Amino acid sequence: MDNPKRCLLLIDLQNEFLSPAGNFPIDGTIQLALNESVSKAVRDFRATTDAVLWVRSEYTTGTTLPRDLDYLRGTHTGKTPCCEPNSVGAAFPDSIAALQVSQDLVLTKTWYSAFTDTALQDELNAQGITSVYIGGLLTNVCVRATAEEAHALGFTVLEDCLGFRKYRSHHQALRQIREGGIQVAMRHEALGVPLQEPVLYYVNGSIPSWRVLMALYEKEIPFSPIRLRVMSNPKETRSAAFLELNHRGKTPVFVDPLPHTSGSTETEKVTINESIAILQYIETYHRPERPLLPPVSQRRARALALARIQETENLHNLYDALEDAHFGEKAGEPLHEEERAALVANVHAELDYWEVYASKSAYIAGDEFSLVDCAFFPLLGYMVHRGFDWERPVDGGEPVSKGGSDAWPHLRAYFDRVWERGREKGCAKRAQPAGWDRRGRVNVWTG
Repeated sequence: MDNPKRCLLLIDLQNEFLSPAGNFPIDGTIQLALNESVSKAVRDFRATTDAVLWVRSEYTTGTTLPRDLDYLRGTHTGKTPCCEPNSVGAAFPDSIAALQVSQDLVLTKTWYSAFTDTALQDELNAQGITSVYIGGLLTNVCVRATAEEAHALGFTVLEDCLGFRKYRSHHQALRQIREGGIQVAMRHEALGVPLQEPVLYYVNGSIPSWRVLMALYEKEIPFSPIRLRVMSNPKETRSAAFLELNHRGKTPVFVDPLPHTSGSTETEKVTINESIAILQYIETYHRPERPLLPPVSQRRARALALARIQETENLHNLYDALEDAHFGEKAGEPLHEEERAALVANVHAELDYWEVYASKSAYIAGDEFSLVDCAFFPLLGYMVHRGFDWERPVDGGEPVSKGGSDAWPHLRAYFDRVWERGREKGCAKRAQPAGWDRRGRVNVWTG
């Protein structure tokens, strides 16, 4: 490796965390983003002939440690096996193995830190490496343990190349890493490469963000996702830097770098707010060979699709009114059952319109998946997560009009069709909010 000066250090990208059969799997949505970001980082380092170093863990079950030992200086001691030697969990998954080449160095560690009882420091010294960029998982365990032990070595943690199981633990670990004086940066910022792909600022569990993510995945547009917290105090969407992007402090925000013009040294960017506007911008300027709207020549079909996209806001607004009232009750504002029933009835009445649309074609605006479905499906997905069960109440033991346990059969079939479309690689599943593999604990429909 011709004495490279930089090194990409990737930690614990193993089946135990990246396979659904692993004992400590990370969320599928997080894994997809991690795989994409790591692939881009590896490509960047290959392009400059810099070193790529893979660290894998092997932990022996039943290990005991002194009680006074700092957690991050320790190793896995839990009852559930983790990366046991010679196990499937300790191996690299195929997607990671495909990124590796014979010149790469692979080290095995038995402690959380990649420096403890390994030859890592000797390898860095021998190759004259002065800057180390770290990615991998888990942020709050092995990544943090390695970064903190290497504090004096010029480490940079690549924020968009990290995997985690709980976002709160990930976010807290990043804060502690920064407070320890270690640099944390996005890949393109840390490596000094021009921003060549769009950046999406989004919030997990947000209908507008889900819409845009579906379109990006469906059109296979490379992008850098930046997740912001709104449950923090202060909210990350209220930071000065974010308010410069959207003065309302709302997500999603799509930042698109423009192609370099002759003689220009800075990257010009276009910033787009509001999910429907972003959907239409993406359709206009990105991957025209993968259209999600009928062509301009098909005026009637295109007009229908554009109208349906806007029409989704009717359901969005009615559902938001129900959810706002529900959470207002939790905050001390009484919500009487009559009021809840009226709000639910409004949503049900709106769903009747969409049931008609779903009865006429496979998708909401025709027999092909389109931008309309990117705008509409997240509404149903969000409602289901909040307790919607496709059932309309009955009066006096008799079903009301279109009531019963399957009040919207075509809409339900549509939901299943979009969800299963493409299976795990489908845009609906890839864009699903992290941690939403199961229904949420909150039910806004019944209280």
